[in-house]
Amino acid sequence: MRSGSVPTTAGARGSSAAMTRRVASAAVVTLALAASPAAAADLLWEVENPFRFFKRTSAFDLHERAYKAVRGAAEDPVPGNIVWRTERRLNDPDCRDASSPAACAATAGRNYERSRLGWAAQTLDVNCYDRNARPRRYLVTCDRQYSWGTAKEDTILPDAHTVIVRLAPQHLASAAGDCTWTWRPRRGGAGETVRQSCTVPLVIKRVPFSTQRAASGVAVSVRLPDGRELVDSHIVVEDVLIVAMGDSFASGESNPDRPVVFSAGREMVYDPVNTRDEVATRSMRGAPTYGIASAPEVVNPKSLPKRLMEDEERGLIYRPSSAEFQAAFDKRGAQWLSADCHRSQYGYPFRVGLQLALENRHRAVSFVSLACSGSDTAEGLFGPREPREQTTGPNAQRVVVPQLDQLTELICRPGAPRSRDAVYTLPTYAHGSTSIGQQTFTKFWCPPESRKRPIDLVLLSIGGNDVGFGALVAYGITESAADLAPIAGLVGRQLRFEPHVARVYLDVLDRRMKALKDALVDGFGVDPATVLHNAYEPVQFDETGRVCGMQPTVGLDVHPKLHYGSARVQEVSDFTRDLQARMECMADARRRPGCPRLATGSGTGFRFVAEHTAMFARRGVCARDPQRTLADQINMMMPRLSQRIDEFQPYSPAAALPYGKRWRLIHSPNDAFLTANTHREGISPFDILQPAYAALYSGAFHPTAEGHAIVADAVVRHARDILDRRAIVDVR
Repeated sequence: MRSGSVPTTAGARGSSAAMTRRVASAAVVTLALAASPAAAADLLWEVENPFRFFKRTSAFDLHERAYKAVRGAAEDPVPGNIVWRTERRLNDPDCRDASSPAACAATAGRNYERSRLGWAAQTLDVNCYDRNARPRRYLVTCDRQYSWGTAKEDTILPDAHTVIVRLAPQHLASAAGDCTWTWRPRRGGAGETVRQSCTVPLVIKRVPFSTQRAASGVAVSVRLPDGRELVDSHIVVEDVLIVAMGDSFASGESNPDRPVVFSAGREMVYDPVNTRDEVATRSMRGAPTYGIASAPEVVNPKSLPKRLMEDEERGLIYRPSSAEFQAAFDKRGAQWLSADCHRSQYGYPFRVGLQLALENRHRAVSFVSLACSGSDTAEGLFGPREPREQTTGPNAQRVVVPQLDQLTELICRPGAPRSRDAVYTLPTYAHGSTSIGQQTFTKFWCPPESRKRPIDLVLLSIGGNDVGFGALVAYGITESAADLAPIAGLVGRQLRFEPHVARVYLDVLDRRMKALKDALVDGFGVDPATVLHNAYEPVQFDETGRVCGMQPTVGLDVHPKLHYGSARVQEVSDFTRDLQARMECMADARRRPGCPRLATGSGTGFRFVAEHTAMFARRGVCARDPQRTLADQINMMMPRLSQRIDEFQPYSPAAALPYGKRWRLIHSPNDAFLTANTHREGISPFDILQPAYAALYSGAFHPTAEGHAIVADAVVRHARDILDRRAIVDVR
């Protein structure tokens, strides 16, 4: 029997078929509960700290308080935008007027600074991921803290959960005195009897869990002061394993767990001549001077916001070319859950897992996200890739292990044989070249009996980098490849090419997707129907639904070479439309007419999720709030220190609201510079190339935290459906 009530989700789904499934599920559960010695409402129970990624209950409580504040009445359907509501409750800055950064700072409340930095900063170091290890990794066993103490738990497969049981209100009102609680494991073995005040909930420290339901759970009885006995023989926790894989649109790129904090009074002048540093000055030789057409004459375009560093806090000024300055600068960089992948807790998979735990407190969620910025199917999933940052120095990480290999290490039991080797052949190419080759990848899977458990749900975002997403974006915002040539030299690849090159890659994407489907089935026994493959959010539209370009430099004035070309953006937009159509065909060729013959045949069987894309159609990277267009456009400018009044205009970067509510749901290069501020390692921080690098490699053209919440609302509807279908099968 499935334990507990089924969450009401009518508000989040609209189809009569979905309603029928929910009613059927509820009916099965209700009938099963009716056979138990106590009515379902006599005893109430919930899992303590059910999102198993968090070490501390306080981390989950942060989200639960926000969820309850915006949930509405418990008997009402869960709102369809519940994740978005929770996100806004958590990340709205503490100020009376949040219409602009300056207005918010002027009306700041007591918790302004903490709220401005976002909720993830509070849980960055209280989770089961070791971001200080090299390579960074999920802990095999995690010390999770509860109200009663600490338990060492396997991150993938727990052997028990902590459960809190209390009397229902109708019994508690008449239960004055002590209650005698008794519980025992359903599979047999020793239990426990506790006598305590009836007002005090019973904490069962370790409720057994097994992938075999019959071996899970406890039976609980309580004798009230008047002699009545209430019993629930089926307190069984539903633990689901969710795995996220893919690229930057799943990793949370552009939304660090702790964003950069900027100085209110000091600027960073990107002119290495000032440092008298041999390394820094190399890029200035023969470099032209430049200006920014949209900026006032009194603004130096090379002057940009500077991180708030310890020298300023101590009333000092470190010599720019000194090791002391570099160390202080690095120390105040953005903080990520996993800096090698620019993975953060704002990524939509985390929010899906959290929501599933929040709305059903009889459920625990075991969660792993391996999504990594820059990944494509070949370089990232099957093969290794370069880390996003921190590749030099004593703490460097040279390579990111393929996501499929990372998952194998987590899923396979320690010491399990890896005899199920398989070879996968993928089409490969050098980005920018239309010459297609192939590469084989050999994987060593552990046999099914050596896997710790099945994977219940896979959240997947992949395909964009396979066709050159970053290069297409660069094509839309620059006149020629020469504009980004110095940056291309730094990263060792072509950063800009036209859509006709991407179409060559699109023509072989189906072969890569088939290999991925086969690997998930071969290596982990994943049912393709439990894979939710996300469509990419459109990034290219303004508030009217037109492609960016009417305001060529809005959100781009961090660097003078960046501006939208309407015709080029339209070309990219046409391609991304075709990309989504092809991805739909690859998932299910019956989904739309006119699908070409593909390597995936009738489809991968993945569920392609695209409902959320409509929410971004007028809220892209260049979109301004239609109710306050001019004011919003001004707030989208890059703050610079005015030489005339010696103040930052149009607002202080120290007042930036990286996670505040905005009309646009996609980060611009200006936003990215002010949020993650990623600088290229190995060259002077003052190098003239750094502003462009910091703008483009900090997550520009990726969803905001609010955008990820909107995506999560769409994905969680499908996740509920998959888990509810499985629950019906379990009950029967």
